[in-house]
Amino acid sequence: MDRKANIARLKEIDHERVLYQNITALLGWDQEINMPESGVEGRSEQMALMQGVLHDKITSGEIGDLLDALGASEQQSSGDPSFSDMERGLIREYFREYNRERKIPKKLVQEMAVVTSKAQPAWVEARKSQDFSIFQTHLEKIVALTRETTECLGYKEHPYDPLIDQYEPGMTTSEVARVFSGVKKDIVALLGKIAEKGQVDDSFLYEPYDNKLQDDFGRKILTDMGFDFQRGILTESAHPFTTGVGKDDIRITTRYNEPSMSSSLFSTIHEGGHALYEMGAASPELKGTSLGTGISLAVHESQSRFWENIVARSDDFWENYYASLQGMFPDQLGKVSRDAFVRGINKVEPSMIRVNADEVTYSLHIILRFEIETALVNGELEVKDLPEAWNEKMREMLGVIPANSAEGVLQDVHWSAGLIGYFPTYALGNLFSAQFLETLKQEIPDYREHISSGNLIHLQRWLNEKIYQKGGVYTATEVLQQVTGKPLDPSHFSRYLEEKYTRIYDL
Repeated sequence: MDRKANIARLKEIDHERVLYQNITALLGWDQEINMPESGVEGRSEQMALMQGVLHDKITSGEIGDLLDALGASEQQSSGDPSFSDMERGLIREYFREYNRERKIPKKLVQEMAVVTSKAQPAWVEARKSQDFSIFQTHLEKIVALTRETTECLGYKEHPYDPLIDQYEPGMTTSEVARVFSGVKKDIVALLGKIAEKGQVDDSFLYEPYDNKLQDDFGRKILTDMGFDFQRGILTESAHPFTTGVGKDDIRITTRYNEPSMSSSLFSTIHEGGHALYEMGAASPELKGTSLGTGISLAVHESQSRFWENIVARSDDFWENYYASLQGMFPDQLGKVSRDAFVRGINKVEPSMIRVNADEVTYSLHIILRFEIETALVNGELEVKDLPEAWNEKMREMLGVIPANSAEGVLQDVHWSAGLIGYFPTYALGNLFSAQFLETLKQEIPDYREHISSGNLIHLQRWLNEKIYQKGGVYTATEVLQQVTGKPLDPSHFSRYLEEKYTRIYDL
């Protein structure tokens, strides 16, 4: 085949592969939201079959031949420079995945699919019962399979490298450790300053709030952000998440059973940020392709954290929305001023649960998980010792100790899904979001006025132009460089926190 025919064939294969990925995502969605308990065994077989099909497609000899014909190599992973940016992005992603996945035996891929399908409901039961032993055997299998996977993939420095590379291509364990070391130092210093001040009151957030009214308010915010309810839905789940099951079918969840009303609200906005990225990435050229999605989890997380924290926890945001929220909940908020509310939703206090953590301590929860995961993968820590190790790191980093496994080692769903290597991207997303903010300030100097007037679409359009509509065409490093003009710089995040919480706590 000639050059034009080769790229056309790769796009044809890609389209079919994306359809299989969407079907797999739909099976996962159904398991989280609708599936009866007895459906676990059958679902595990279905997931194993789909993962096997996907593995066969990306590792086929035809893919290898096409990549060779398109000029892809270790020195030039995007193929011939004469291709369009979109085509080069597609070649790059297939070259990366082909060379990664062909190192992993199909049997191992399918075994992981079976184990994780059974582990997820076991995690739910263990969390509900506050009993780690219910989940322990499942997690031991997942960790063993993960270690086997890293050996198949190979690594130069640390067995965790190929795991984080799966979610944040190009990132290494040593680089994450270096960045986290500086961030941790700055956060600890800021926490020390805050501890010397009187604590803000947030008791009004823990009053009873009607779930239906919370849902109504969350949907209003999502609409103003630009969430298209013709292309997406919002529902409830045990753990908030976002998934795409079609080119115009983006699904997000939240939960309303949290002690604090703010936890549910900001979970909705957080997942809405993920959804906006997915909706924006489905541009006409990219829709239905592997590039019609976010380029990396750190960039993805930067968008959810941007909307949740930089926008929705700002005083500017509540200048427009507080009267409405106060009117919906007069008994709870009638006597609470806007200033007191904003201080309350930004209260800094070490706590047990990551998803409910404040903006300052959140990254410490991620650093804790990063250190535990690297120890699990390289054999320094065994699963049976996990609860004790977890509690000790909570004491060391945050000064609190979980009362039970549900608010400790069992609080996150990620390990039951086999997503070891995923957690660092959350904190990296914080760093990306703060760096994007610096550029926003320069290009839209009156951005705060848009927020205070409720003109959130103005922000959404800027983000869509700069980030969303590029989808996966460029690497995360390239997107950051294109938007901000420089590589990742953690100092932006440290400075953002310092400036914001100096105002809130009058430091």
